[in-house]
Amino acid sequence: MNLIKAFVFVISLLSLYASFLVNESSEIQTLIYNDLNTNQYREESTKRFGNFNMDFPKLSMSAIPIKALAARYYILGERYNEASDLLNESMDYNPYIMWNEATKIDLFNRLEMIDSTLYYAEKAFTALPNNQKHFIELSRAYVVTEQKKKIDSSFALVKERALPAIWKYYLASLLTDETNISKYGLDQAKEALIKFADNPELHKDILLSANYVIIGTDDVKKSYELNDLASEEYLKGEYKLAGITYEKAAAFNPLDFSLYENAGVSYFQNKDFNDAVRALLPVVDTLGTLNPKTGKAEFVISQSYANLGEIVKACAYAYISSSYDYRESFKLIGLYCGTGSQQ
Repeated sequence: MNLIKAFVFVISLLSLYASFLVNESSEIQTLIYNDLNTNQYREESTKRFGNFNMDFPKLSMSAIPIKALAARYYILGERYNEASDLLNESMDYNPYIMWNEATKIDLFNRLEMIDSTLYYAEKAFTALPNNQKHFIELSRAYVVTEQKKKIDSSFALVKERALPAIWKYYLASLLTDETNISKYGLDQAKEALIKFADNPELHKDILLSANYVIIGTDDVKKSYELNDLASEEYLKGEYKLAGITYEKAAAFNPLDFSLYENAGVSYFQNKDFNDAVRALLPVVDTLGTLNPKTGKAEFVISQSYANLGEIVKACAYAYISSSYDYRESFKLIGLYCGTGSQQ
């Protein structure tokens, strides 16, 4: 009986100790996840690791090795040996998520050990290729080691399910050597212009990088300089001059629809209706590639044709503009498309 009591007593103590460890772990994990969510790795959190048992439990509430989470603090605190030890000790804790490998990439990047960075970047990407951090880190490693052709093949593996961040970094990586962009890279840049055209404001970085890849950084920058000059001219009421300058900008960057639109609007404001139509036609006649499908260009063309007395064309473009839900165009349909208006 005494043995049984002793056994129960020991089990109770072990249970209490286990509960204590779990509660302590939960408390510290809460601090860690708060730091993760705010991207602020606080020193007060690091101080809690001194007597913290990271082996029970081994994994966090989201199945990440706790030692790997702590290692990130030590990396940021430049305590690289301690970080390395924690990562090595927990390599077998839920290895399928590649968290330790990804953290080792951060460690070796800090230490500028590019061979080790490349090794773990390739390992992480091979295991989980659709993880955007893995792709970005591998691309960065290939750029540093001058293995840029491998970036194309890596992107091809993930392209079908690639998030915008992967597209963004892929295109940016091509620009590290504009003289050596492959045909595949050019084709992907052209596809990006179509793929992300529906929301140009949200994806402006991707669209800008795609323009750089296709046209060249120098020409795109020149077009932006001319665009700024044209905007100043427009604000001064120099509409004709602004239209000419916008068209010059478009000659340097023919993939930017806004330059054509701005040129057309400038000519329209100056009552140069033929020039307005001419400037805007490249936008509306390139459906799916240049046309943003907002209806703005078609709206201005419709009004320009009406001012030129070509009411049938004015009506046609008013309908096209309305198909893109451009609000003002619906008024034009009533003005230009009635029975009497086209006689």
